[in-house]
Amino acid sequence: MANTTELLSFVQEKVLEMEKEADQEGLSSDPQLCNDLELCDEAMALLDEVIMCTFQQSVYYLTKTLYSTLPALLDSNPFTAGAELPGPGAELAAMPPGLRPTLGVFQAALELTSQCELHPDLVSQTFGYLFFFSNASLLNSLMERGQGRPFYQWSRAVQIRTNLDLVLDWLQGAGLGDIATEFFRKLSIAVNLLCVPRTSLLKASWSSLRTDHPTLTPAQLHHLLSHYQLGPGRGPPPAWDPPPAERDAVDTGDIFESFSSHPPLILPLGSSRLRLTGPVTDDALHRELRRLRRLLWDLEQQELPANHRHGPPVATPP
Repeated sequence: MANTTELLSFVQEKVLEMEKEADQEGLSSDPQLCNDLELCDEAMALLDEVIMCTFQQSVYYLTKTLYSTLPALLDSNPFTAGAELPGPGAELAAMPPGLRPTLGVFQAALELTSQCELHPDLVSQTFGYLFFFSNASLLNSLMERGQGRPFYQWSRAVQIRTNLDLVLDWLQGAGLGDIATEFFRKLSIAVNLLCVPRTSLLKASWSSLRTDHPTLTPAQLHHLLSHYQLGPGRGPPPAWDPPPAERDAVDTGDIFESFSSHPPLILPLGSSRLRLTGPVTDDALHRELRRLRRLLWDLEQQELPANHRHGPPVATPP
């Protein structure tokens, strides 16, 4: 993905240069130039497809791993006996055990994007997708947990809020704070609702709760309130009932987030860091090219009859 992005940026810049020169010299309708530009368009379309495919495969395997690690953010207790909560900028090893697997995925992905020198725009979009998936997965799990057993209560919410804050602080230290805050906003607001002290929550009305938690849909807000644990034998107060105007949205709305509403991948334009027309001075690259040349020659020779084979290609100096 990183290499193809560089190639695409290089071709885009060259095409713009060709078109500008053709306009200046009055050659816009030259048949050879038109043919060259058509071939460039085909090449750019193919490079686009490679980037899209590699991006999809990358986030697929990363989210597949995250799917098994994320539930610990809802289930693990950061306030273990004798443990001190880590501060901002803490190392991964200092984080609570329940958070390390998820943060380990983010750290490994960040290291890979750095090692491969992935374009900054694609780094942001990769993590934007990972955080979008994490938010949707955790929010859906949170909604599902409240249906089967007592889960929506202040003590549990404080644990989840602390776990989420630790994750966001760690991501802030890794330079991903703004992206994470944006994509974790809905989960954060849902958890904030459950963190409201019970006495304060009982004084709130439906309209005030809708105002204070605008990103939650009426169906999601009603689900959280109707399953909130107020104590044995206590049901939701009448003030939490939605008005008639929103009853249909509550009854027919989906409480789960859709995974198909992810942000589209936008390919970066220009700013190629490679200088493909300049001299190659890296001996390691020449060695790799010679190795690749020998490999291709060996494969070609295997397809030929024995009497048609000849010696290996002579290595030329850089």
